[in-house]
Amino acid sequence: MDLFFRFFSRALMLFLVLPITNSVKGIVARSQGDDTADIQGRITLNPMAHLDLLGSLAIMLCGFGWSKPLPINVNRMKDPRKGILLISLTGPATHYVMAVICMNLAEIINCTMNYSIPVLCVYLILTSLAGINVCLGTIHLLPIPPMDGFNILNHFAGAKFHNWYFSNYGQINQWSTWILLGLFFIGTITNGLIDPLGWLISLVNWVLSLTTLWIPLVFH
Repeated sequence: MDLFFRFFSRALMLFLVLPITNSVKGIVARSQGDDTADIQGRITLNPMAHLDLLGSLAIMLCGFGWSKPLPINVNRMKDPRKGILLISLTGPATHYVMAVICMNLAEIINCTMNYSIPVLCVYLILTSLAGINVCLGTIHLLPIPPMDGFNILNHFAGAKFHNWYFSNYGQINQWSTWILLGLFFIGTITNGLIDPLGWLISLVNWVLSLTTLWIPLVFH
């Protein structure tokens, strides 16, 4: 049963959460003067406009993955530096907001003590969705290309770092792929003994769970 809800929640992530995240990022890009995503039909809740085959398989099998890159044209932005920063922050922020919503709804269900099968199913889906959103939001904040966190770092690091990155673009992106794979699987390989990404996700999850502290005071 737990396995079923895990995969069901990952399917919801693919067909609901990722379209929402990409659409919000597209709306932010449009607000900054770049309507490329809008023109290409990426501001939509239709999941087929966003799904990437390998990224979708990764989400279903591993709980993390990616969608098609959102088309961005900085030359159309009124202020490219501000636009890239806002778009980069929007992705993780959207995941965290959805995680908080799921956490709070799940805690309300938990405090109402209604353990009927339909309600229990909703509770399991919400908790799984919250976990996946925390995971994706935290991964996208990593300062490693092509994650949003790297775009934020590149934004603040200055011209020298920017020029160094684009001068060594291919090599840096190859290394970043290996670093990301190492972060994803080192916890499994070491049986949790060394798991910096897992520790970071757990910390963020704990911080976001503090938003539910009001619920027992109201419902008990």
